[in-house]
Amino acid sequence: MQQEILPIRLKRLYLQISRQMALTLLLPTALLMSASTQAASLDEIYTLAVINDPQLGAAKAGFLARSEVVNQARAGLLPSISLNASTSQNERTILRPSLPTENYNDNGWQAVLRQPVFRLSNWFQFQQSKNIKAQAQAQFTAEQQELIYRVADNYLNILEAQDRWSAANAQRDAVQRQLEQVQQRFDVGLVAITDVLESTAAYDSSTVNVIEAEGAQVVTFESLLRLTGQAFYEIDGLNPEFPVKYPEPRDEEAWVMAAVQQNYSLIAAREGVNAAERDLQAARSGHLPTLDAQIAYNRNNSGSRGFFGDGTESEQQTMALQLNMPLYSGGATRSQAKQAGYLLEQAQRNFDLTQRTVVENTRTLYSALNTDVARVNARLRGIESSQSALDATQTGYEVGTRNIVDVLLAQQRLFQAQFQYASARYGYIRDTLRLKQTVGTLSPDDIADLNQYLSATQVVRKISSKTR
Repeated sequence: MQQEILPIRLKRLYLQISRQMALTLLLPTALLMSASTQAASLDEIYTLAVINDPQLGAAKAGFLARSEVVNQARAGLLPSISLNASTSQNERTILRPSLPTENYNDNGWQAVLRQPVFRLSNWFQFQQSKNIKAQAQAQFTAEQQELIYRVADNYLNILEAQDRWSAANAQRDAVQRQLEQVQQRFDVGLVAITDVLESTAAYDSSTVNVIEAEGAQVVTFESLLRLTGQAFYEIDGLNPEFPVKYPEPRDEEAWVMAAVQQNYSLIAAREGVNAAERDLQAARSGHLPTLDAQIAYNRNNSGSRGFFGDGTESEQQTMALQLNMPLYSGGATRSQAKQAGYLLEQAQRNFDLTQRTVVENTRTLYSALNTDVARVNARLRGIESSQSALDATQTGYEVGTRNIVDVLLAQQRLFQAQFQYASARYGYIRDTLRLKQTVGTLSPDDIADLNQYLSATQVVRKISSKTR
């Protein structure tokens, strides 16, 4: 029963993503032309990537090419018709008794219908072709899921780079304000020159961090060009109310069982084993006889003078059964069977490796996702703690119990905590998508669900060279 369900699920996901590709073709031209000037959502970028991503396009072409193996293998079971024709110009001289040289033309044609009656190897090859196509379809579906993750991952990279730049910029502004205050205090003799130097060093360091963050943010936008073939300068930001929750069900074994049954890389490996088994059966059947039925029609014309006068014309109809019994082929058949056996072992080993890897990744991602939820909550509390610590340190500096280094470190910890909280949320989203991909349930619906939590009011803009 499970073997019947899996191909149905695979086809449903394939059709779902294919419909997404078809809907993409119906997008207005204005959307494509304005993608480089207006803020784009995750859903719009994914829609464009489905059409323009070269990696997915290559995978689709490979899938279609491998699918043709079914038609090719089926041809070995169906009748074949061939038509042959020939013509020749002849010159014949009879030496004894001496006769004049004869010039004449021979021509004829033949039509042959051949139907395999018993070719067991062809039957196994036809069954193998179905496994090869199922394997290719599973691999293509896995590639479609990988595109979903790649689009989301590159989108999140931009948001994360933006948060890093914002945190670095905010820290520089805070250090600059601190430097101005320290300079004023130094001018009236309230602080030592060391405080000014410490603040200046901190400001210079924060400026370097801003420059590095700006460069990283610009680079992340280039990945969208690779995916979609279009340049983007603005995208929608992530809503602060994005929910972070534990995976459901809260049962690791349930996730593992689902992955073993539904992971498309594992399905492809399983079909590879089935194809290798059919190949071994086909190789072994090379020792068996073959039987073909044949109907032939011949028609020939000869211009040669014969016993019955000038020129002859003949036609012939033949119906035959042809039995071929292979006896010895130099050991080729036996060697091919041994080769197929080794390939079957290789396919089985690859399947075992893939299954163990899928189980390992599922457990790892499930554990990581639970850790991500706890980390996000802890990072949020860390922001509150860092803010309180900064306020207390600032007060201590005002009354002389803390020095300027303590204030600068407290500021650094606050902005670092803010960035770590944002980064933890992006890590949670990535692990969620990866877990769904490993289980085989990742689909365009996940892009649509994530897109609901993007806000057009929180636009992330690519930093231009003019503002850097």
